[in-house]
Amino acid sequence: MTYAPSSVELAQSLVRCNTISGGDERQALEPLARILSDAGFSVVFDAYDPSDPQRCSLSARLRPDGDQPALCLCGHIDTVPLGAAGWRMPPFEGRIQNGLLFGRGSSDMKSGVAAMVCAAAQAAPHMHGDLVVQIYGGEETGCEGSFHMAAQPQFLRNIAAVVVAEPTSCRPLCGHKGALWLTCKTTGVTAHASMPHKGDNALAKLLPFANAMCSFHLEGDHPQLGAGTCVISTLHSGCNSNSVPDSAAMTIDIRTVPQHNHDDIRAVVATMAGPGISTTTTLDIPAVWTDPGQPWMSRAFDVLTPLLGHRPDVATVQFFTDAAALRPRLPNVPMMILGPGDPAMAHQVDEYCAVEQIELATKMYAALLADWA
Repeated sequence: MTYAPSSVELAQSLVRCNTISGGDERQALEPLARILSDAGFSVVFDAYDPSDPQRCSLSARLRPDGDQPALCLCGHIDTVPLGAAGWRMPPFEGRIQNGLLFGRGSSDMKSGVAAMVCAAAQAAPHMHGDLVVQIYGGEETGCEGSFHMAAQPQFLRNIAAVVVAEPTSCRPLCGHKGALWLTCKTTGVTAHASMPHKGDNALAKLLPFANAMCSFHLEGDHPQLGAGTCVISTLHSGCNSNSVPDSAAMTIDIRTVPQHNHDDIRAVVATMAGPGISTTTTLDIPAVWTDPGQPWMSRAFDVLTPLLGHRPDVATVQFFTDAAALRPRLPNVPMMILGPGDPAMAHQVDEYCAVEQIELATKMYAALLADWA
């Protein structure tokens, strides 16, 4: 019989794989593919970067014909870089100390991936319904893997409910905000700074628009997700202090709720920018929201209540997830965000996930699968 690691052991082995975005994700996906294949899943790799086959995602389906409604468990395998600050704990060792699994990706979100893969492999022999497990690359660089997979209908066939294993401290959440990232640029004419009248200052042309965007307000709040936000996140101009800058650019991070239309926002921003400033979109992620009264969502809350010791509160998260890539293709499908790890530990130095949360998440996924079966 093939040895099956526990979810904690599997999380440790995944942390030991360096899957910083832009690197080799397949090295971590291959052992997961073997576990799922041994459990009876049909496994397919999907390369989302044509220049690098190691940058890929994985989709595993229990019933390859795809004729039955399927529950989809999904998450991402890539991580953000380590950052400039020094780590006290080795980031790629998978060390457990004082009940905590340390390492890059331990919270965001290799522990969640390990828990869902183990739960799926254990449940597969007992399931009569269909189950899909999808593990994406490139989430940290704009959900590249999930968008690529979602654009291929065979991967989403008959998916009837989705659980995204992002870190939520094992709280089932009903949605997240959307994101619209814009880059705004303008040009001018350079000149010596002592003779500014001979030039055309690009930064001076951009600053009034930047100031206006600081007061930009999105109308309409959501009862759970709250208000939309707008932040000028970067501003760049010139290359030396004694020249009139002939180019200037800024980036804008807009976070939205379901009632916000991204096309409308783009049009308003372009009008505010005026004819001399170009505006391009670098990321367009819709908000995700499922009403907790939706039948499967309500049933899932019932199933999870005994494990939590109380009925879950209705809650959301601020960051976006791969659910955003699936939502346009699955507009009426309930989507839950549920996984081990404190969201505040994501992207942090000395990132960790509590072992007891990995074990609890495995039980929670197993309970949802048993109910689906």
